[in-house]
Amino acid sequence: MSTTQHTDAIEMAKARRRPLPDTPQVRAYIRLIQEVSQFHDALVQASPSEQQLTEVTETLASVRGVLEDTAVAEREQLYGNGQLGGPNQLLMPPITYDALDDDELRAHTVANKYYMGLNDTMHGGVVSVLFDTVMGRMAVGTEGRVCRTAYLTTHYRNITPIGERLDLHVAVEKAEGRKRFITGQLWHGETLCAEAESLFIEVKAGQQ
Repeated sequence: MSTTQHTDAIEMAKARRRPLPDTPQVRAYIRLIQEVSQFHDALVQASPSEQQLTEVTETLASVRGVLEDTAVAEREQLYGNGQLGGPNQLLMPPITYDALDDDELRAHTVANKYYMGLNDTMHGGVVSVLFDTVMGRMAVGTEGRVCRTAYLTTHYRNITPIGERLDLHVAVEKAEGRKRFITGQLWHGETLCAEAESLFIEVKAGQQ
């Protein structure tokens, strides 16, 4: 029988949304995340020799051991804390939020080759993750709601390029009690790359 104690989603969200303090440790951690992101970019483009691969792998195993020895509980983690899609995560390209109110959100990003699917275009799954992140931020709004994704449907209209500015436009189409129906568009200049519709539902106290 599992003995895992699940934390109330609202309480955990409050803990994870706290802005990271401007400390030497946090600044060093963000530099580490940026270096890992650049490592990902270099990794997917590289074709090292067997000897080079062995050396790099052994180095990574040693570094991993250092990190494993400092593991902490989710509430204490630095990774992913603060703003959704911020600089201290690796799941998606970092997102810059340009405007946000309770009706509309505008943001932009640039993806490196780690997020490529084929032929210098973004993997379709990454497109959906981008939508889930910015739509989730729209569901949070200015009131700090804690919401879960009920559904998200992505429609791919054109290829999404790697290495170029992409703009995200998101809006709340309808709000019904705890429900937020949200739509979004992903643009490369004047080209619509993808669009999505979603439903986010605000969680109740006690829900995981």
